[in-house]
Amino acid sequence: MFKLISIFMIILISGCTIPSNQSQPSIEEKKVVVQETGGYEPWPEGEKVYWYARYFFTMASNPNVQQLMTPRDAYEIAKCTVDKYESEHSWEWFIMFLHDNQIIQPQIEQYVYETTRECAVKQRAKSESVKSTDVSNTI
Repeated sequence: MFKLISIFMIILISGCTIPSNQSQPSIEEKKVVVQETGGYEPWPEGEKVYWYARYFFTMASNPNVQQLMTPRDAYEIAKCTVDKYESEHSWEWFIMFLHDNQIIQPQIEQYVYETTRECAVKQRAKSESVKSTDVSNTI
């Protein structure tokens, strides 16, 4: 399980290293945004769907991930991760810290790891419960 999460984190972080033409926010702006808490507006729907697809593609195209999980599980982990980002941060926060940043701050990298790990654990439990239900239905 840890190997799966580690691989996914490497893929996820490397997926966020595409160069961006956007100017980077100042340190003061970043400090203010990090202190944000809950109550955010929903992200733009097209952008959220794009990030579902981008995270899924990054995971699904990796042979190591293909050996560890089904495409459905990879998609559900990507979707859970993006949904959790949306519930905990504004779209502006996501753009500032993750969107197309080449360098991700250590505390943000840790947040990404923990969020993805939480989603992977949930998805694994969900997949295992479905498998056990399928097995008991065939008996």
